Amino acid sequence: MSQSSPYPSNADAAASERALLERRARLLGPTYRAFYRNPIHLVRGSGVWLYDAQGRRFLDAYNNVASVGHCHPRVVEALSAQAATLNTHTRYLSEIILDYAEKLLGTVPAHLGHAMFTCTGSEANDLAIRIAQHSSGGTGVIITDFAYHGATIATAQLSPAAVGAKGVPAQHRTV
Repeated sequence: MSQSSPYPSNADAAASERALLERRARLLGPTYRAFYRNPIHLVRGSGVWLYDAQGRRFLDAYNNVASVGHCHPRVVEALSAQAATLNTHTRYLSEIILDYAEKLLGTVPAHLGHAMFTCTGSEANDLAIRIAQHSSGGTGVIITDFAYHGATIATAQLSPAAVGAKGVPAQHRTV
């Protein structure tokens, strides 16, 4: 691993993980990089914990499920029930999305009167950037080193983890 890269090389990985890294590179390409000098081979999650192939547990203070944890029974049940009923997007008429929007908007100030739903984190971040730029008139964004914000054109350029610090446009600041 180079000193400037947070990503592992196959030489840094344990022998048991090398085959997975090679398979990952072959099937997913170079854009999907594993994090950490010694990548963690995760096999399951529960609550705030992630478990590796050896059964070791790790407190997940990084991933994208901090609000309810991994495999929360109520979330699993709700996802299963909805997938068994209707699994589509918001382009069709459905009371379910409207009921949810009303419930969600009931928790925020009245001047925030619209809900905008997205399918991915990249899409959500891209939309947030556009809303912030429209509202503020600004063009810059403050980001952190080694951050990952998505795979769209707008979010990838805000992801030093993907483009490297030198690939971040001049109007943005990395801290």
